[in-house]
Amino acid sequence: MVHTWNERAHTALKGKTGMLLIWSFACSVLLEIGLMVDTTYYGLAIESVALTVLSLGGILFYIALYPVIVGYNWLILETVRGQTVRLSDVFAPFRHRYGKHLLATLLVMLFQVLWTLLLVVPGIVKYFSYAFTYFILRDEPELSALEAITKSRNLMDGRKWDAFKLILPMIPMFLIGLTLYIQLDLPILASWSLLLATALIRPLVVSRFAVLYEEARQEYDEQWNRSA
Repeated sequence: MVHTWNERAHTALKGKTGMLLIWSFACSVLLEIGLMVDTTYYGLAIESVALTVLSLGGILFYIALYPVIVGYNWLILETVRGQTVRLSDVFAPFRHRYGKHLLATLLVMLFQVLWTLLLVVPGIVKYFSYAFTYFILRDEPELSALEAITKSRNLMDGRKWDAFKLILPMIPMFLIGLTLYIQLDLPILASWSLLLATALIRPLVVSRFAVLYEEARQEYDEQWNRSA
């Protein structure tokens, strides 16, 4: 089954991988702009009120831009569904219900961080539990952020191991970027190493989650119709 899902994801991205990689890198750079404004992120000491305000502004700017990841998930989902996509589709979450999409990204990040602080393994498990959240926001815009997260957990129930196996080939690339981020003494080079690794694997990971979501959604709808 995992092989079939991989094949479906590969087929959906065929001929579009280069474009999606470029767009993935563009999204990462866009988020990095907010971090670059934060002087503390690159190891620079804050020596004035102005720099403190600048750093705070950078953090807020980074957070405000984070729904671009929601848009990229939507773009990949539409690609898997064989629909025509444009770079402007990435910014759809900014144009419609921006507040809810921003809240969803913040809640997902918060829950993942809290579970990771508790123990690393629960944090990894919750990463998969919340993986469908942005797809659900695309298909069911009437749901709140918390409702989308809850539905993602329900749809992913019993599928987390399959989800892990789907992205297993991409994990070494991410670990290389993470290792460089931790080990390199130059903050800028370290940060961009992780950025590059994340940008390279994002379309591959999200497309596989999208394929898994399509099947989970179909099974959920069939069960709902039978019980109705």
